[in-house]
Parts: sequence; C-alpha cells; structure tokens
Amino acid sequence: MSSLIWEVLVGFLHALAEHVPQQVALAAGSQGDSQAAVAWVSGPLTGNEEPNEGNGSIPEWRYSFGAAPELYGNYTSGRIHRVVAQGLVANSEYKYTLRGDPATVKRRFRTLPSSAAPEPPAAGAVTDARFPFALGVIGDLGQTADSQDTIRHLDADPLIRLVLHAGDMSYADTDQKRWDSYGLTVEPLASHLQWMVCPGNHEIESDYYTGDNFVAYEARFAMPAVQQPKTSPSQEQMGCKHPYPTTPHSGRDCTPSAFTGHYDWGNSFYAFDAGPARVISLNSYTYTHPSSEQYNWLKEELEALAHRRSQTPWLIIMMHCPFYNSNAAHQAEGQASLMRDFHGFEDLFYKHKAAVVINGHVHAYERTHPVYQNASQDGAPTYLCVGDGGNREGHAKTYLEQPQWSAFRDGLSFGHGRLVIENISHMRWEWFRNDPTQSDLVDQANAIRRARQLANAGASTVTVESGWYQPLKARPVDDSVWILNPYKHQEPGPPQRSPMNTSLVIIGVVSAVAVALVSAIAVVHRCRRRRAEPHAECVESSAEMGSAR
Repeated sequence: MSSLIWEVLVGFLHALAEHVPQQVALAAGSQGDSQAAVAWVSGPLTGNEEPNEGNGSIPEWRYSFGAAPELYGNYTSGRIHRVVAQGLVANSEYKYTLRGDPATVKRRFRTLPSSAAPEPPAAGAVTDARFPFALGVIGDLGQTADSQDTIRHLDADPLIRLVLHAGDMSYADTDQKRWDSYGLTVEPLASHLQWMVCPGNHEIESDYYTGDNFVAYEARFAMPAVQQPKTSPSQEQMGCKHPYPTTPHSGRDCTPSAFTGHYDWGNSFYAFDAGPARVISLNSYTYTHPSSEQYNWLKEELEALAHRRSQTPWLIIMMHCPFYNSNAAHQAEGQASLMRDFHGFEDLFYKHKAAVVINGHVHAYERTHPVYQNASQDGAPTYLCVGDGGNREGHAKTYLEQPQWSAFRDGLSFGHGRLVIENISHMRWEWFRNDPTQSDLVDQANAIRRARQLANAGASTVTVESGWYQPLKARPVDDSVWILNPYKHQEPGPPQRSPMNTSLVIIGVVSAVAVALVSAIAVVHRCRRRRAEPHAECVESSAEMGSAR
C-alpha cells in the first residue's frame, strides 16, 4: 500500500472516529408522552465555543473549564449535540440512529405513557393504560463498583420506564475527564431509558479562574428547559479547589455543601409530564426567595397544574437537599432551611398536595411518614432521601435520635428505589438494598446475553472486561410502603399486591378478627335459641365463617 493511500485511509478512519457518538443520554420532553431529547458527545471541536450548525443541521458546541492548575488544569470538551424529537406517539417504541453510528448499531427507546386520562365510554368505566407506571429513583451515584450495580439493577427491572436522579452524578469535582467517564458509565441504560436529573452540590464545580458555576451540568444534559439559562459567576469562588481524597487547601471548595448562587432556567429547574404524574425538578443552590425566578416559576407551575389535576393526579418533587433528615450529615444547612422555613417551599408542596419529595445529598437512605412542619400529618408529602446510589465518598453512618416523623433509615448500605404508581390514589414505594449474600438476580448466561444486547445498541464500554458480563446479585426489598395520593386518596383502593404495607395489614387483620368475633357471637346466640337442631345450625355457620377467611 502506497504511503499516500495509507494517509488517506488513516485520515478517513480518524474522521469516522471523530463522529462516533458517545455518552448518549435520553431525557423526556416537557410532554413526556410525545417528546424526547437525546444528547451525546463526539470528537473534539475546533472553532468558537458557541452553538453552531456544525457540518449538518444538528447544533453542536463545546465548553471549556479551568480547574486549579496543580490539580486538573484546563479542559475543553468534545462536540456536544442535542436533538429534541416531537410529535411522538405515547407509549410507543422508536428506533433511532445518530450521526456517526456504525451500521450495526441498533438504538431504541419507548415514549412515556399518555398524560391524558382515557375518556370513559357511555357504557361505563374503561381501563386506564397509564397504570401501573414505574420510576427508578436514585441519588449521589458516582462511578464505583456499587454505582455500576445500581445501574445494572435499574436496567434489569422490566417495570421501570423512567429514572429520577436527585443530583450528584459524576463526582467529577472539577476533574472534567470524569464527566466523560461518567457519561460512558451510564450510557448502557441512559441511551434507551429517559434519565432525568437535578443539580446537586457536586455539579456546582466553580471555575478556578472565572467563578462560573454548573458549567458542565448545563452543557451536558438536555432537560426540558423552560427558558435559556441565566447565570452569574460567584466571585468568591474564584481560586477554589477540590482535591480528592479531601486534603486541607487554601481557597474555597469548588463543590460546597452549603451554597447559593445564580443559576436559573436551563437545566436548573424544570417540569415535565410522566404518564399520570407531573414531575417538578428544583435547584437547591440558586436563589429561592419569594421574588426569585425559581420561586415564581414554581408557584405559577403549581397553580397551572391545579387546573388540570384531574388529568394529572400525581405530583412528584425532586431536588437535591432534603428538608427532613435525621442523619448527622448535612444537618441544618442554610439553603435547605431557607427554602423550607423562610421561603415557603414546604408550604407550596403541602398546599398543592405533592405526594413525594425525592432528595439526595445525605449518603444514606431515609423515608419519612407524611410530614408537614416537623409533625406527621395525613395528606402531607412523604420525603424520600436516596443519597445511597454508590458514590466514592462512602456512607453517612451516624444518625441522631430518630424523630417521630422518620419511618425508616439505613446509613450502612447502598441501594436504589422504585415508585410504582398503581392508580390515581395509591403508589407503591420500595427501597432495594445491596446484599452480597443474596442469590443471583442475573446469572452468567443472562448477563452475557444482556451485555451483548447493550453493546449492539452502541454502548461502547460494555466489553468482556466490564462488570456487565458478570452475574448480578439480587437486592432485597428492605423498605416497602403504600403512599396515598394527597390529592385524591378516597378511591379506588390499593391493588391486592404483596408485600403489603404494615399499616394496611394491621387494618386488615383487625377487620378480619372483628368479623370473626361478630360471626362467632351470632353462632352462639343462634345455637342457644335453637337447641332442637344445634348441630345443623352450628355447622352451617361455621362453614360460612370459614369461607369468609
């Protein structure tokens, strides 16, 4: 082969590699039943950093970031692309191809169920195809072996249609190459299942030179933005550092646990319809006072939802910082206290009958009873802290004395959650805990089969050396409860599924005992009054009691 032909061939292969999609991630649009977005990264871009049309019709851009020079230095991303598909059919499977995909790659995803309740026919009720609807729930994921187990468990669950991730994704902590490795880590699942995120403190990542915040988070995700993002640099964050493992250093921390800056719209806060639910994602680290853009948008969003609540009966809130937390970690942090107690966010959640509020931040799991203003109260939201996804910083093991509003907590395990919306009035919450003593959920043969499927769908990191080819241990359900919809919990009742909520089981047992006692009294009474034929009367009544058990 001549040197010229070789140079042409190498140049051609290099050009192909430059366009191969990586870090592919899906997201729901504001109308999840008819809209979907996909974001991905390809090879490095030359030219300015503003969005442009590239070589085709798909906008592409890059971002630059400056970390402390003695730590990670300067970084420029590859090409970042976003596409939003509209006019899709609810609950339908779509195949899609990205520019640069090899011919062998077969990508697909499914739209979310319809947001509209079915019209009942004249003859009576009709089955509502929106139910059941299952959502995977995680927080504080990271890129450890435990993180990958969490991703694989979400992938192995055939019910899950959507992932809600309550902040702290990559734990890049200003090392921007870790955003690239994170994108590859979650791609096997994120490329075929809508994955919705909110900003955590590890997404703040202040630029060492400019004090700009949330740069990578805004650039890399394609959440259903209401408006273009508005940001202002934090001058006090200039010169920040975040070495890992954490060591003493001069200057501020680049991912401060307690922080308030200016980052509105874009991926900062947004809302979308997910089947029978409206999901609202908030930013704990931007302004939240009653004259702030986030507060006023939230108030308008909730008031608009109130006018169509019969069509969208469930309200789910997601944000990083918990309002209710009995762990010693992240106690009484300023931004969370302001949002809840002084800026009125808890009042809005309660007034508009949010069913659950999903949080991360604390590296542990905790579920509250329905709670409002520090007291258990029927009709209030249930708070779910799921900061146990698998991150490299480990567990928050120390708890304070358990308050009366705290129902269940575990600071020693990684895991994930699942919300199953069963009907307009009942949702099932389950928390799954890592347990290496369990039997295999996915055996070797099925692990290999699934890994090959994902590789054929474009997941480049699913190689023979990856964990995807290994068996996966089951995660037991350690916490499980029925959650009543504060908006409409009178009807219908919960489906008869197992395991049941303890309180419902107790009610059922008490009711059964009461019926049995009444029936037994009636039997004795009849037997005493009709002594001439006691055997027939008592046998008949006993049979009736037995059939009722």
